[in-house]
Amino acid sequence: MSGWAIMEDSELLSHLRKGEVRAFDTIYDRYWSDLFKHAYYTLKSRDLAMDIVQEVFTWLWLHRETVAITSLKHYLKAATRFKMANQLRASKTWQIFIHDLQYTSDNSTTPDELAVRELTSVIAQAVDALPDKCRKVYSLSRNEQLSHAEIASRMNITVKTVENQITIALKRIRLFIGHSMIIISCLLSHL
Repeated sequence: MSGWAIMEDSELLSHLRKGEVRAFDTIYDRYWSDLFKHAYYTLKSRDLAMDIVQEVFTWLWLHRETVAITSLKHYLKAATRFKMANQLRASKTWQIFIHDLQYTSDNSTTPDELAVRELTSVIAQAVDALPDKCRKVYSLSRNEQLSHAEIASRMNITVKTVENQITIALKRIRLFIGHSMIIISCLLSHL
């Protein structure tokens, strides 16, 4: 392992600002795969995901002397999300979706009401995607307002299992919503 590979991000950024290509290559090697997976998961296109990640790294190199970054990992993820949002806004599919959405929604629906409706739909999809046992525990907790002990008794499981299943459900729902929020934010910016 080279000395570059074990450097902290802050050190790499310092070398990057000086134009050292090996620092850039190390940053690229460290973050490319995660950024690509993030973009691919949202866009469902290898080519688009690769293009977006390449654009992020190209921009980083071109602006290396002036860009102010406190957390490289968070900065690169945010830049990737920004590029994805721009891609979605520019795509024909997105334009058709927005047109259809505006056409089908009545004039009395405000953008905020539309966003709440979309978010509610995303949460419902996230809950539907949960494993059976996890979904049942979550539903009993949130929809029927049962305590952990009541759920455990009804399902013949331990309270600890109930707690674990709710923790798993919340993590999966947050992850699902996180990936869907880029679409919702694009929606809001077009209304």
